[in-house]
Amino acid sequence: MTNPSSFTGTWQLNKWTALKNNTPAGYPMGEDAQGQIIYSADGHMCAFLMRSDFKNQAELGDADTCLSYAGSWSFDGTRISHDVHFCNLPHWVGRTLVRIVNHREGELALRTVPEYSKSGSKYEHLLVWQKASD
Repeated sequence: MTNPSSFTGTWQLNKWTALKNNTPAGYPMGEDAQGQIIYSADGHMCAFLMRSDFKNQAELGDADTCLSYAGSWSFDGTRISHDVHFCNLPHWVGRTLVRIVNHREGELALRTVPEYSKSGSKYEHLLVWQKASD
């Protein structure tokens, strides 16, 4: 089991992939999306994700170019929960975002809980983070 203290600190986004039936189906903010997530030892967190061409995308809506939220976090041994207190997407405020964890030294992979379409297709997002250097 992973020790929750191993998550604390700053992580840089390496890759964000949308999956359909466990197969890569696209990149929500481009193949070279950028981002950072910070977990504090006292249970607070914040995340920011954006397109690498953010400044050139004025015609897109905010949710298409960046995502930011902050709140608290907890870990149950296999999943991290993010309780959203603030977000640029108002309908996320008050929600709990659950992420399935795959952690090894220096890398943190967070996978969304699967959602299924009426036709039975499985949809997930996989975000791979690298520990930021001190």
